[in-house]
Amino acid sequence: MTLSTQQATELILESFLTAPPLISDLPEAPNLQPSKLSPPHKPTPLNFSQKLGHLYEDALAQIFTSSKNYDLLERNVQIQKDIHTTVGELDFLLRDLKTHQLIHLELATKFYLAVGNDLPGPDARDNYFKKLSHLQQHQLRILKKYQDDLPSSYRNENIKTQQLVYGCLFDHIEIQKTSHPEFLNPKCRRGKWLHLSEISKHFPTDQEFQIIPKYLWPVPLKLLSKARLESWNPPQILERCTMVRVPSDLTPYFIAPNNYPS
Repeated sequence: MTLSTQQATELILESFLTAPPLISDLPEAPNLQPSKLSPPHKPTPLNFSQKLGHLYEDALAQIFTSSKNYDLLERNVQIQKDIHTTVGELDFLLRDLKTHQLIHLELATKFYLAVGNDLPGPDARDNYFKKLSHLQQHQLRILKKYQDDLPSSYRNENIKTQQLVYGCLFDHIEIQKTSHPEFLNPKCRRGKWLHLSEISKHFPTDQEFQIIPKYLWPVPLKLLSKARLESWNPPQILERCTMVRVPSDLTPYFIAPNNYPS
């Protein structure tokens, strides 16, 4: 790929402004509004050797650090009942500089492939309903249960919990009716997926595919329009779900191994 580390960093930061959230407001926590985010003027190159979730936490931390709307107070706040028991972690603690409201924000980047009534991730051990349940039952309720175990400077504050889940939902290429699970943002990014063995049925034999590296999965393809990506030619064997771009098409595709989601 011809993108430099700096260019890739800038695309990721811009994606926070242009990519719609995957999950809409939840009863436990509304979305943080992306319209209040703006990228730093001189971004620091990100570390692309880490897990996707940590990478995007680092990117959002840069945005908050330079923000005129928020003050980033804490990251990855460990909540401990005692020195031996950690009950959870807060991704971000922020101060809204206009309202002075203290905000606990949970961030995630997730991708799901519709398989019948289920929505597994590229790693089929994950799925949409499992993540949604974990958000609603644990991550977004942790303050109500354990605010007295926060660092002392925050224990008596009125803290509002919000969430921001980025990503994309992929329907099978042959399905006409798209999936609409509970709390899915109706304006979320959508894509299509197919098994490796189905490529010849849906694409010409000379179709060019370009691999989207995992650290750019959350970036809308419109932002990647000028990026040169590594080519991939079927029927090369795939060991895992691979996101690809088809030139002149703004729809992302996942090519899945033939045994997916087993």
